[in-house]
Amino acid sequence: MAFNPHFCILRIMEEDKFGHNESHYERPNLPYRCGRGSLWQTPCNHGPEVDGSCGGVQECKPFFKKDRWQCRRGKRYGGSCEHGPGPNGECSLQRPPCAPRSTLRVIRGRLVLLAVGIVLAMIGFSLTVDPSFSDQFNFSSAGPLSKSHSKFTEQKGCASCHDAHGKGPVGWVKAVFNDSDISSNCVNCHSFGGPSFEAHNAAVPADKETQNIKCIMCHREHNGPKMITKSLTPAQCGSCHKNKFESFEKGHPEFTKKYPYFDRNSIKFDHISHLKKHFDNEKFSDKAPDSCLGCHTVTLADREVRPNSYEMICANCHGSQIKKKELILLRHPELMQDLIDYETLAQACNIPDGKKSEEEFLSISTEPPALVSAFLLNVATDDPETYEQPLQDLILAMAEESSAPFAELIDAQTDTPMSEHLLAGLNPEVLKRAACSWGLNVEYEAPADAKFGGWYADMLEVRYKPAGHADPVAKNWIEFALAVTSVQGQDEKAERAVAMQEQILSAKEGVGGCIKCHAITEVKDSKGGSKLVVEWNYGYSDDRPYVRYKHDNHIEILGTKNSCSNCHVLDKQVDYMESFKEYDAVNAVSNFESIKKKTCMQCHSETQINMECQKCHLYHLKPSFKKDMLTVKAELPSPIKVTVHGE
Repeated sequence: MAFNPHFCILRIMEEDKFGHNESHYERPNLPYRCGRGSLWQTPCNHGPEVDGSCGGVQECKPFFKKDRWQCRRGKRYGGSCEHGPGPNGECSLQRPPCAPRSTLRVIRGRLVLLAVGIVLAMIGFSLTVDPSFSDQFNFSSAGPLSKSHSKFTEQKGCASCHDAHGKGPVGWVKAVFNDSDISSNCVNCHSFGGPSFEAHNAAVPADKETQNIKCIMCHREHNGPKMITKSLTPAQCGSCHKNKFESFEKGHPEFTKKYPYFDRNSIKFDHISHLKKHFDNEKFSDKAPDSCLGCHTVTLADREVRPNSYEMICANCHGSQIKKKELILLRHPELMQDLIDYETLAQACNIPDGKKSEEEFLSISTEPPALVSAFLLNVATDDPETYEQPLQDLILAMAEESSAPFAELIDAQTDTPMSEHLLAGLNPEVLKRAACSWGLNVEYEAPADAKFGGWYADMLEVRYKPAGHADPVAKNWIEFALAVTSVQGQDEKAERAVAMQEQILSAKEGVGGCIKCHAITEVKDSKGGSKLVVEWNYGYSDDRPYVRYKHDNHIEILGTKNSCSNCHVLDKQVDYMESFKEYDAVNAVSNFESIKKKTCMQCHSETQINMECQKCHLYHLKPSFKKDMLTVKAELPSPIKVTVHGE
């Protein structure tokens, strides 16, 4: 017989198909079901009784009507039987009773009650067992802790994280209905550089997925001492990020344009000129390093490979250059006439009584004044008529008070007095003797050369020779030159301040030649303006707190000879040193080309070295521990009781 879909549809739409004469009456709420039906046989017509006895011994229950018994067997089971009921109303069709069975609803209910009973029994039993007794018999323990957390929870135990622990059955019941925030207990020990429960501990754009982040969303515990709680899977990281990708090889975005050279170096070291010019010069070849490791320390190098000290890598070539670049504080200039009060000079310099020479005055110098003293006196360097009176007054004051006049002039230029640092080590007697000679229009002859650096006077000048690298006086004069140019106006004195600054900051003429290597950066000051500062120390980059990179691991695999050049390629198209003239550390250029993603993919791929998120990225901002966790409380030993014989 062929299948007729129209017949099926009509059959489904029949209103009488579930009538009492057409289908068996289902009783899902009754506790029992027919035993024959459970054995895939024809179920009894009536079904089990409420008490669980069989109701299908008789085919029907005859009904007494009009003085006679009538058969009530349903049409579904064949209608009225042929013999009909007996004279006493018993059904003529009898069969053995079945054994009704419990319905699935009842069985499920019993299993639920049994499970609840077992759980309650286990909870009650666990309350009587000490958690530290044994993990095998401790039902309240979720499992052993990781090695790091087990040390910090020895005293308080489970209560270190779980507030309900130790509060008895009542506390446990309350904990079921209350939201217990375990993450709030994490910050009792851990600290971060930003909000603890914000994504990446930073102010990120508002988003449902990044608001109210909890520690337990990523970190898991109770998996044993070998468990590393901070280890995450790429799937966990990708659950919040909108830009989904499969792996580093498939879908990871390209690196940014300047990666990883975002910041300008604090030291102006031109790799191209040194590697391609100076190190190839026969004059310096014996001092040149064999490779990058000659200047950089790779042992235990983390994200940054720091250079060695100046004494180790720079002094061999540049040490002698520092002492050659001196500061000229004062120069006896060319004078048109002698304006010094001879009596005052004779008294200050203990010159025997005598009269001033009446001969025609002829200056012993043909040089202009030093730029430093010209700025301090605010005089022009090319007009003797304007500078000879102030300079001769200064020389006479030096003969009387030595360095005091210079200290007053210096401190008048800046908000904070700097003369103590700028004139440190200046011998007052030397300065006074030089002033006495110049007052008499005679060159000063120094008793000895300043071989080891410091202040000295010779012939017509007062000079400072740096003692070596990081000379404090030289550094303070550079700071002074930067400070005075930032406070001067737009008048002639400002021009003289700029002229002095250009000389002191000159790589060729400046004191110590410091600015040849040390960068100058424009920064914001406390008043909202800007100022120039010198990068005296090597600048450690900390502007990418979420990035990690282990140089030592890579160098160990690639070797120490050429491993650096595999990633760091010199950029010969840029003028590296020119970028330092703008004092802009943000928009500076690098000596190297930016590193591309394909460089990393040469080794890091699905078929070679796998690359997961945590290999290069950190989630937390400056994670650390609170001071209480780092303080070790030493227990004092119990006092020893000494027993004296006879007591």
